[in-house]
Amino acid sequence: MIQLCFGDSVKGTLTCAPHIGNTIGGATAVVISTDKPLDTPLQKAAFAVYRTLAAPFYKRRAQKQEARRRAEAVPVDYESNDVIALLGDLNEGPIAGDLMSEARKEVVRAWLCFSPHGDTAGTDADVEPYWQACQKDLQTLLTRAHTGEPVRIWYDHTPASLCGLHAAAALLEDAPCQITVVETPELETKNGVTRRAALGERGPTEMGALLQYERPLPDTDRHALAARWRSLQAENAPLRAEQNHRLTSVPAGFYDAMILSEAPANEIMVAQLIGKVLAECRLGISDQLIYRRIEHLKRSGKFLSVQPSPAPYHEIVRSTYLTANFLHKCKSSLLFRAGSFVLVILIIIDQAAIGQDLSLGVGHGAQADPELYQAAVGLDGDGRHL
Repeated sequence: MIQLCFGDSVKGTLTCAPHIGNTIGGATAVVISTDKPLDTPLQKAAFAVYRTLAAPFYKRRAQKQEARRRAEAVPVDYESNDVIALLGDLNEGPIAGDLMSEARKEVVRAWLCFSPHGDTAGTDADVEPYWQACQKDLQTLLTRAHTGEPVRIWYDHTPASLCGLHAAAALLEDAPCQITVVETPELETKNGVTRRAALGERGPTEMGALLQYERPLPDTDRHALAARWRSLQAENAPLRAEQNHRLTSVPAGFYDAMILSEAPANEIMVAQLIGKVLAECRLGISDQLIYRRIEHLKRSGKFLSVQPSPAPYHEIVRSTYLTANFLHKCKSSLLFRAGSFVLVILIIIDQAAIGQDLSLGVGHGAQADPELYQAAVGLDGDGRHL
């Protein structure tokens, strides 16, 4: 049975899953760091001693945890050579025409040749082997599926994975094969933290347990997904996202308001801002997409570069844009209590005036900035998004 997935991370995890019993020791290294500056020689020496003494303990603990996960893991029912990945990140960039078009190759080139931390970036010499491997996977999928071999599709509710599901349905719409899907839960709670349950963030020991979510994909659903993908291809929008449980074309600035809402009033490193957006908003999108939107927001004046850096993610920026999130955080200071009486100060914003005067800086009129139409900030009296 073909194991079809979307993206390199998921492919690597699924490929390793059949071999979780073949280990020679599990975790072999740990990293011990501090988020506090070590200003004096004494502080640096004390931390070095702590790190030396603590490392063996944390290493043994990590090895025991990994061994327990392997022992408790549910085995999978396939071999590593059954795993195939379609081209990832179909939620970004052009999708009109063939899946392996030159336009898609440019998206891959931009991704592989980007160096977020200032180290050596990839080159065209790296792009070509990767592209050929993607083409080989696609051809293998089509050949085996059209001989009637069953296909199991692994997907989650991140935009890229949903796009992959729709694209796969279009590719296999007329293939004489049975299709089942392993649909992971949209959200899960782990250690008291609720997160988007992305397949790419899971380890090989978790794959077998996910088979409990496998279900057949009826032909009617296959045709519906394929038809939806063709509509998205015709629209060929800059981005695609799930809205109201439906994959939808969205403008390039769709995530801008959420990025701005996570920016603090003071300065922040780009890498930290990206991390906040990924952790707090649970959008299921790539860090590079968030970075590109931050760059756009810099060009439009909503972020100011405070300390440039040759490493893009190390740049220090500051938001210059007043957001609804800022007002929401400030609303507690606008509410005064005296005995049993409450005085509420309402902030009334003339949205018509905002549409005519962008210098107000709270929201954009759709006519003035169509790219931000979906992400334009609207406020009610409570400082919340409308």
